[in-house]
Amino acid sequence: MAWVRAMLQLYDDDPFLSRFLNDLGRALVFFNILCLYAGYEEQDRATWPTMRLLNQTLAKFGLASARRVDEIVARFKDTGYVEAHAARLDRRARILTPTAKMLVHDHRWLAAYYTPLDIVFPDPGYAQAMRHDPAFQKAQRKAARHLSGYAAKLMGDNPTVMHFMAREAGMMVLIKLVELDQTHDGRGLARFSFADLARSFGISRTHVRTMLQEAEGMGLVKLSKGRAGVEALAPSLIEAFDRFVADCMSGNDLIFRMAMAGFDGRAT
Repeated sequence: MAWVRAMLQLYDDDPFLSRFLNDLGRALVFFNILCLYAGYEEQDRATWPTMRLLNQTLAKFGLASARRVDEIVARFKDTGYVEAHAARLDRRARILTPTAKMLVHDHRWLAAYYTPLDIVFPDPGYAQAMRHDPAFQKAQRKAARHLSGYAAKLMGDNPTVMHFMAREAGMMVLIKLVELDQTHDGRGLARFSFADLARSFGISRTHVRTMLQEAEGMGLVKLSKGRAGVEALAPSLIEAFDRFVADCMSGNDLIFRMAMAGFDGRAT
C-alpha cells in the first residue's frame, strides 16, 4: 500500500502530469528522454539523445509510432519539460534535454517508486532516491537506459495490469481501486463512482465505464448493478497487481545496485 499511496499523492499534486502522463505512450517518452540524456556523452554520437535515438528505443515497446512520438515531444516542449538544443559537434543534430521542471518531477517519481523498498529494507536503505540526490538520479537513469528490453518484458509478463496501463489513466484508476478495496474492510469501493474516478484523473466518465466494463468481461471486476461504480475486485486482479508491483520493485532494486556500482553499460 505504500507504493499505492505514494503514486496517488505524486499525481494528485500535479494535475497536468496526472492527465498527461496517464497515457503509457507519453509516460514512456517522458522517462526515456531522461534515461537517454543521462547517458549522453558528447564525444560518442551513438549516445546523443536525438529524436532518432528516442524512436529506436521506444520501438522495443511497440507502443508509439514515430509521428505520435513527435507529437508527444512537441507537447513536452510547449509545457516546459523538454528543450532541444543544437549539438555542439554537429549543429544539424538536436539534443533532447530535460528541463529543471522535468528533473524535479523525476526526483519525486523515483522517491515514490523506492518508498516501499526503503520501508521493507531500511538497512542500508535507499536514501539516495528518497532525498532526491541529483547524482543518484543521473546514475539511476543512466543504468536504466540499458534495461529497456527488461522493462518491455516486464510489461509483457503482466498482461492483466497491461489491460489498464495501455488505456488513458487506466493505471491510476486501477491503483485507486486497489486503495479503495483495501480500506474499510473492502467497503471503500462503495464510496467511488465512475464519475468520481473520472474527476480524479481528468478523464471522461464514459471512458471509465467502458474500461471497467471491459475488465468485467475479463472477470477482473464486478460492477454495481444499481450504481455506476465497482462493487468488487476479483482476487485474480489483486494477485496480478501484487505481482506487477513486486516485479517493479525487483527491477528498481536491480537498477539501484547498478547505479551505485557505477554501471554504464560499456562492459555489455
